[in-house]
Amino acid sequence: MSGDAPAEHWSRYASPRIALRQFLLACHGAGEQVGHVPPFTRRRLPSHGLVYISKGRGTYIEYHPRRIEVPVEAPAVIWLVPGVEHGYGPDPGGWSEHWILFTGQSFAAFEELGLGSRHRPVLPLFQLIETEALFGELRGFVETVGARSEIAASLAIQRFLLAVLHAVGDRDGTEDRSSLVDSIARDATRPMSVPERARALGVSVRELGDAVKAATGLTLNDFVIEVRLAKAQALLAETRLDVGRIASSVGYGDPAYFSRIFTRRIGMSPTVFRAQQSRNSVG
Repeated sequence: MSGDAPAEHWSRYASPRIALRQFLLACHGAGEQVGHVPPFTRRRLPSHGLVYISKGRGTYIEYHPRRIEVPVEAPAVIWLVPGVEHGYGPDPGGWSEHWILFTGQSFAAFEELGLGSRHRPVLPLFQLIETEALFGELRGFVETVGARSEIAASLAIQRFLLAVLHAVGDRDGTEDRSSLVDSIARDATRPMSVPERARALGVSVRELGDAVKAATGLTLNDFVIEVRLAKAQALLAETRLDVGRIASSVGYGDPAYFSRIFTRRIGMSPTVFRAQQSRNSVG
């Protein structure tokens, strides 16, 4: 049945070959737990992860650059982003969770459709997802060593991601809130005041702030800053643009102010970040 709790606790891990990570989605692990599962605290993953909650309630937490807490109520998906310090766990009543760890450049196609957003870590769903058959297959694929099993696990992950896409919808205004948050993210680099952003979207300042808080756990201003700094980090790592041009392109007319807010939020200056993360020969 859709949304059934797993029959038992299980966790399996794998070390997929590099070629699979480059061209497909590579499964690094999967599992299912039910009941009062011990929470994770201050964990960082080297891979992407998703945790589908089919029953129960709980909380997702991020610790850096500041602590945020987002409530989780089934059915929902928690997105785990590589390198982000996080925690999550059920309320005292427990929950049913189904999780997958994966890497792969092809996940970018799903990100373009709104999955796995760094700025929307908890995605409510409007319907339950069938898990029994798919996770049963995935367990077998991960337990079996070999290229064919790794490819089969990759396809199972893609099937589950497609199921998540189908389950995203208007649950208590979720679709409207998601649309507002996506619109703000697209226009985050434009120099607009909060009232201007609200007017452009046809909502009140309070409605806009409430929508962002419900979807991301952040205030509107903090969300805009997070989106801007995420874009700035990508430009620092992937281009040779000078810091002043990057500041301007993400919405900051004053490079000095951009450097201060970047350093305060990221924990290092733009120059140091570029030196650590860039593969370009920046002169």
